[in-house]
Amino acid sequence: MRSEMTAFMNYMIGIKPAEAAGQERRFFDMKKDQALGYMLVIFAGIMWGTAGLFSTVLSSLGLSASMVALIRLSSGAVFLGIFMLIKYGPEIFKIDAKGLIWCALMGIFVQGLYNVSYSEAVKETGMAAATIMLYTSPVFVSVMSRMLFKEKFTALKVGALVLNIAGCALAVTGGDFGDIHIPLIGLASGLAAGFLYSLLPVINTEALKEYNIMTITFYGLIIGSLLLTVISRPWEYAGQLMNIEAGLAAAGYGLIPTAAAYIAYSVGLEKRLETSKVPIMASIEVVSAAVIGVIALSQELSSGKLVGIAVLLMSIVLMNIDTGKLPAVRLRVRSFARRRA
Repeated sequence: MRSEMTAFMNYMIGIKPAEAAGQERRFFDMKKDQALGYMLVIFAGIMWGTAGLFSTVLSSLGLSASMVALIRLSSGAVFLGIFMLIKYGPEIFKIDAKGLIWCALMGIFVQGLYNVSYSEAVKETGMAAATIMLYTSPVFVSVMSRMLFKEKFTALKVGALVLNIAGCALAVTGGDFGDIHIPLIGLASGLAAGFLYSLLPVINTEALKEYNIMTITFYGLIIGSLLLTVISRPWEYAGQLMNIEAGLAAAGYGLIPTAAAYIAYSVGLEKRLETSKVPIMASIEVVSAAVIGVIALSQELSSGKLVGIAVLLMSIVLMNIDTGKLPAVRLRVRSFARRRA
C-alpha cells in the first residue's frame, strides 16, 4: 500500500522516486518562505495604519500636509539608516548609478509626488473619498503586473480586487456616501495618488533583481525628503516643531509606519511574492487605521464599517486561494488510474 501511494505521489508531481524527497522539501520551503513574506507585508500594512494617528497629532499643531509628509520621510530615513548600519554595516549603503535611478523613481514618484497628490486629494475631497481613490492602487498593480511580469489575471483575482475596493469604501465611509463630493481636481489627485502608490511594489520587484530593497528605500526617502523640503518650506514651522509633543509624534511617525513598516515590507518582498497580490495584503492598513481611530481618536465604528472590514478581509483570503492546479490534478488522477489498470 505504501509503495502504491509513493508511486502515485511521484507520478502526480512528475518526478522520479529518487528525486521526490528533495523536490518536495524545496517546494514546501518555498511555500513557507512565501507565506512568511505575505505575513510580513500584512504586518507592514498594520503599521502603515498607524500613520493617521501621528499625522493627526502633527496637523493639530498647525503643520501643513506637505510638512507632515516631510517629517515622515526624513525621520523615517534616519531610523531606517540606523537599522541598516547596525544590521548590515556601511556596505549596505553602496549603490551604483543605475541603482540611483531606481532610488530617484522611488523618491520622486512613490514618496514625493504621491504624498503631494494624496494631500491635495484630502484637501479637495475629504479623507474618506481620498482613501477610497487611493485604494484603486491594486487595480493599477494588477494591470502592470500582467504587462511587466506576465502574472495571470484570473477571475479569482478580479473578484478579490472588486471585494477589496468595495471593502475599503465601506470601511472608510460606513456606507454613507452622502457627504462625499469629488471635484475634477480632487478626482485627478486621488487617482494619481492611487497610481503613484501602486508603483511601490512594481519598482521594488524590479529593483530587487539587482539591489537590496532597503538601500533603494533609504535613498528614496532621502530624495523624497529633498523634494518635499522645496514644497513645504520647513523653516516657516520652526515654532510649531519646538516642543515635546511634536518631537514624540515625529519620532513615532518616522519609526512605526515608516522605517519599521518598510523593513517588514522589504524583507517580505524578498520571498518571491506575486506582485499583484502584495497591495491586497497591504490593504489591511485600512482595518488597522479604523481600529486605531476608534481606540485612540474616539471615532465611530458603525455596522457599515464592520461590514467593510469583513469584506476587505475576505478579499485577502480570496487572493490567497490557489485553485489553478486543481483541474491538472484531476486529469493526472484519471490518467494514473488508467495506467495502473
